[in-house]
Amino acid sequence: MKTIFIASFILFFVHLNMAQISGYVFNLEQQPIPDLTIFNKNKNTHTHTDGRGFFRDVISKPGDTLEFSLLGFKPVIYFVKEADLNTPLSIQMENNTIQLDQINITEPLHYNLQLIDNLTRPVQNSQELLRMVPGLFIAQHAGGGKAEQIFLRGFDIDHGTDINLSVDQLLPVNMVSHAHGQGYSDLHFIIPESIKRINYEKGSYNVAKGNFSNAGYADFILQDRLQMNSIIFESGKFDAHRLAGLFKLLNTNHQNVYLAAEYVRTDGYFDEPQNFKRINGLFKYNYKFLNSAELKLTGSHFNSKWNASGQIPQRAVDQGLISRFGAIDSNEGGQTDRSNLMVNFIKPFSANQNLKLSAYYSNYNFELYSNFTFFLKDSINGDQIKQKERRNLIGFEGQYNATWAGIDLNACLGNRLDLVNDIELSHTKDRVKLLDRLAFGSIQENNSYAYLKAAYEWNQLELSVQNRLDLFHFNYTNNLVSSNKENSKTEIKYSPKLTAQYHVNQNLQLFAKTGFGFHSNDSRLLIQDPDISLLPGSFNQDIGFQTKIGSSLFLHVAAWYLFMKDELVYVGDEAIVENSGKTKRQGLEAGLRYQLNKFILFDAESSLTKARTIDDPEGQNYLPLAAKWTHTGGITLKNFHNISTSLRYRILSDRPANEDNSVQAKGYEIMDANIGYNYKNMHFSFIVENIFNQKWNEAQFLTLSRLKDESIAVEEIHFTPGSPINFRLKVQIDF
Repeated sequence: MKTIFIASFILFFVHLNMAQISGYVFNLEQQPIPDLTIFNKNKNTHTHTDGRGFFRDVISKPGDTLEFSLLGFKPVIYFVKEADLNTPLSIQMENNTIQLDQINITEPLHYNLQLIDNLTRPVQNSQELLRMVPGLFIAQHAGGGKAEQIFLRGFDIDHGTDINLSVDQLLPVNMVSHAHGQGYSDLHFIIPESIKRINYEKGSYNVAKGNFSNAGYADFILQDRLQMNSIIFESGKFDAHRLAGLFKLLNTNHQNVYLAAEYVRTDGYFDEPQNFKRINGLFKYNYKFLNSAELKLTGSHFNSKWNASGQIPQRAVDQGLISRFGAIDSNEGGQTDRSNLMVNFIKPFSANQNLKLSAYYSNYNFELYSNFTFFLKDSINGDQIKQKERRNLIGFEGQYNATWAGIDLNACLGNRLDLVNDIELSHTKDRVKLLDRLAFGSIQENNSYAYLKAAYEWNQLELSVQNRLDLFHFNYTNNLVSSNKENSKTEIKYSPKLTAQYHVNQNLQLFAKTGFGFHSNDSRLLIQDPDISLLPGSFNQDIGFQTKIGSSLFLHVAAWYLFMKDELVYVGDEAIVENSGKTKRQGLEAGLRYQLNKFILFDAESSLTKARTIDDPEGQNYLPLAAKWTHTGGITLKNFHNISTSLRYRILSDRPANEDNSVQAKGYEIMDANIGYNYKNMHFSFIVENIFNQKWNEAQFLTLSRLKDESIAVEEIHFTPGSPINFRLKVQIDF
């Protein structure tokens, strides 16, 4: 045993100090190209560039053929020479039309999908940013300023309970122990044109994404620098207008600064005007030191105010009391703002290792007025509720990345602290009169975490072993009792993960993933049960393949399974606790990308899901609002004689609205269109939503409610109508 250990130790350092191929990859403007694939045609192995455009290849040797490839660039073929072992390469890439034959099957499936879709699918608003995740559906049910309701992999995720959302791999969007709902994620502070790409993966298989990642994650990566200044004007139906601008203030090889701003207003398509207004601002500064270290500073501010019609009961429409776009309580709505500051410092120590230090701060305020049951509880004043909070969010993270003996290591230590003051749920009237406080207090919630990821490639097999440890401390101070009693609890969650990819050949990859995930529960649960577990876990499995057929067809198929442990959920709308029980979700997913020619691309994604509780009897075990079948797709024409168009559709099947499926939320089929034309430095777009003017319900809930003149309560579907046909004109001027 001692001999084996010594021999392994020697071999480790011999391998570590062997001469290796390395270098940098740039575009024609001498800017680094991250995430570019370097494929060894002799050994069927690959690596890729980091954020600095740097790569290091421990496998390739003189005589090998390397292909440098990234969608949107012309491939470069390079023959490795003996001299390259001592001198870093410098590879320059030229822009090219999008060609699907450049997709590298040795990359993970989610990487290839996001690479294709980020380059080919136009994103016209912040809602469409979320729809970039295959199979993800959203619904807006309380005015344009409230976070969207999210559906993915058999989850009614509400506003973010089971999908981890972040910006620039650092800033969390999900809010723990939020006044409205656990994991509440408001993405409206993102300016769509400031996004460089969207990284995502379904399932809890990324060790860097801890809390809320059961169904997956999405990370919105901001532009580091602008190629052009831009001014954007939009105008359309329902008195909708948007003005945005992105401006380079400084742009040199060593530093750059840009500003982005956005103003949006609309009255919406409801009978009661939304009077929605939103202001966004973004500042980004990047500095590159002479020793290759980098400093990145990002600041942003967001403010939004709106009125909302809310969910309405079907019977009120059937009886002619209101139209489909009417309101029972026209005083719903709210306001929110958020200010963010992010700092990143990246220091490379050698070709094999670097350190990344990051920190962030957010100041967040939220106030929402809703009425779901109308006059059920208070027949005189109505059931309007107010949810409000003031929050400071502070976090830091340190990452160490290295490659030793062909093993890519990523180690991280981090901490997130949420300080929430005056978080309340109150019974109000007309947004003005306070009738009763149902919950009122302060929250301190701290999450310290560490993870280690080791990835190794051996011939055609890639393995990734990941381990994550989270330490949570929950504290809630109840201000409704005279003693201001504190309720505290500390919990630890361990989340191992394992992924494997086998490259059968350059056109076929098999993959398998397994891992444990979790989401935290609301700190206010401690009032009901001080001993309750606030970190219910999940177990995830995926198995599937991706393949290229010919040079134009990219296809993927996967089967997945997700088990969710028993949990209690704090319902922020009512200050009560509900037991969701153990659940299981399983399904099949398939998709394709097909390029007819260099201008035309088809895409389609389908999912079939079965979502059930485990302990309930058959027929009584449906999960409300879990979709059985979804389908999305479209056709895109890209840069044909300066014309670009897209036609996209989304189909959501009928869903159970209760546990025995006796009441269903109706599905819908919606199609949108976009046509654009480029003239010199001007870009014109005409956008049409719901081109067939379908009557559809965007959000639906089975709710017990009572109208003003009703003697008894009625339980039925309450809904928010989807948009009728809507169009707007967008003009972008680059300079």
